[in-house]
Amino acid sequence: MVRINAILPEDTLIKIDAIAKEKKKSRSGFLREAAEKLIDEYQRQKAEEIKRERRKRAVEIQDKLKKKAGKWNGVSEVRKWRDLHK
Repeated sequence: MVRINAILPEDTLIKIDAIAKEKKKSRSGFLREAAEKLIDEYQRQKAEEIKRERRKRAVEIQDKLKKKAGKWNGVSEVRKWRDLHK
């Protein structure tokens, strides 16, 4: 592990110490756990953001294809093909 120094407002440190004491953890252990949770939450949000962007891009591609296809109806095309090959 690596030792760091951090500057925090005194009231924040008082709150940290109170919670750490209640949870029977050291200040360092509490801060380590808090940092890990914050990192996990950030990574989860980042993954969701990437998924949203990919969905948005997929919709844009579908819209372009729909515009390019015009009045083409994929469902009726599949039905025609299916009926021809029975």
